[in-house]
Amino acid sequence: MIHETADAIIRELGLVSHIEGGWYAETFRDPATADGRSCSTAIYYLLKEGETSAWHTVDAAEIWHYYAGAPLDLRIVAPGQEPRRVTLGPDL
Repeated sequence: MIHETADAIIRELGLVSHIEGGWYAETFRDPATADGRSCSTAIYYLLKEGETSAWHTVDAAEIWHYYAGAPLDLRIVAPGQEPRRVTLGPDL
Protein backbone atom coordinates (compact mmCIF):
# COMPACT_ATOMS: atom_id res chain seq x y z
CA MET A 1 0.00 0.00 0.00
CA ILE A 2 2.92 2.39 0.64
CA HIS A 3 3.62 2.86 -3.08
CA GLU A 4 0.02 3.39 -4.15
CA THR A 5 -1.12 6.77 -5.41
CA ALA A 6 -3.33 9.05 -3.34
CA ASP A 7 -6.21 8.38 -5.74
CA ALA A 8 -5.78 4.61 -5.29
CA ILE A 9 -5.82 5.00 -1.49
CA ILE A 10 -8.94 7.19 -1.70
CA ARG A 11 -10.67 4.46 -3.72
CA GLU A 12 -9.38 1.60 -1.53
CA LEU A 13 -10.55 3.20 1.74
CA GLY A 14 -13.69 4.77 0.30
CA LEU A 15 -12.61 8.27 1.33
CA VAL A 16 -14.90 11.21 0.56
CA SER A 17 -14.20 14.92 0.27
CA HIS A 18 -13.85 16.71 3.64
CA ILE A 19 -15.47 20.14 4.05
CA GLU A 20 -12.18 21.59 5.45
CA GLY A 21 -10.05 20.07 2.68
CA GLY A 22 -8.62 16.65 2.00
CA TRP A 23 -10.33 13.27 2.09
CA TYR A 24 -11.69 11.16 4.97
CA ALA A 25 -13.64 8.12 6.10
CA GLU A 26 -14.99 7.61 9.60
CA THR A 27 -13.94 4.26 11.06
CA PHE A 28 -15.37 4.51 14.60
CA ARG A 29 -17.93 6.56 16.54
CA ASP A 30 -18.93 6.24 20.20
CA PRO A 31 -22.66 6.33 20.92
CA ALA A 32 -24.00 9.86 21.35
CA THR A 33 -24.19 11.22 24.89
CA ALA A 34 -27.12 13.18 26.36
CA ASP A 35 -25.96 16.35 24.55
CA GLY A 36 -26.07 14.52 21.21
CA ARG A 37 -22.30 14.37 20.67
CA SER A 38 -20.11 11.30 20.65
CA CYS A 39 -17.24 11.13 23.15
CA SER A 40 -14.86 10.03 20.40
CA THR A 41 -14.60 9.24 16.73
CA ALA A 42 -11.79 7.94 14.52
CA ILE A 43 -11.15 8.74 10.86
CA TYR A 44 -8.69 8.06 8.09
CA TYR A 45 -7.63 11.43 6.65
CA LEU A 46 -5.59 12.09 3.52
CA LEU A 47 -4.25 15.25 1.91
CA LYS A 48 -3.13 14.93 -1.70
CA GLU A 49 0.01 16.78 -2.78
CA GLY A 50 -0.79 20.51 -2.84
CA GLU A 51 -3.97 20.21 -0.74
CA THR A 52 -4.35 21.86 2.65
CA SER A 53 -6.78 21.61 5.54
CA ALA A 54 -8.49 24.89 6.41
CA TRP A 55 -7.83 26.49 9.80
CA HIS A 56 -10.57 25.36 12.16
CA THR A 57 -11.40 25.26 15.86
CA VAL A 58 -11.25 21.87 17.53
CA ASP A 59 -13.32 21.49 20.70
CA ALA A 60 -12.44 17.86 21.38
CA ALA A 61 -9.31 15.76 21.71
CA GLU A 62 -7.59 14.73 18.48
CA ILE A 63 -5.03 11.96 18.05
CA TRP A 64 -3.00 11.89 14.85
CA HIS A 65 -1.22 8.86 13.33
CA TYR A 66 1.12 8.96 10.34
CA TYR A 67 0.99 5.99 7.94
CA ALA A 68 2.66 6.97 4.66
CA GLY A 69 3.48 9.76 2.23
CA ALA A 70 5.26 13.06 2.67
CA PRO A 71 5.67 14.54 6.17
CA LEU A 72 2.69 16.53 7.44
CA ASP A 73 3.14 19.84 9.26
CA LEU A 74 0.43 20.53 11.83
CA ARG A 75 0.19 24.10 13.07
CA ILE A 76 -1.49 24.27 16.44
CA VAL A 77 -2.59 27.39 18.30
CA ALA A 78 -4.14 27.11 21.76
CA PRO A 79 -5.81 30.09 23.42
CA GLY A 80 -3.25 32.22 25.24
CA GLN A 81 -0.28 30.26 23.86
CA GLU A 82 2.25 30.78 21.10
CA PRO A 83 1.62 28.83 17.87
CA ARG A 84 3.60 25.61 17.52
CA ARG A 85 4.36 23.23 14.69
CA VAL A 86 4.32 19.45 14.95
CA THR A 87 5.61 17.40 12.00
CA LEU A 88 4.31 13.88 11.44
CA GLY A 89 6.39 11.67 9.16
CA PRO A 90 8.79 8.77 8.83
CA ASP A 91 11.78 10.55 10.42
CA LEU A 92 11.15 10.18 14.16
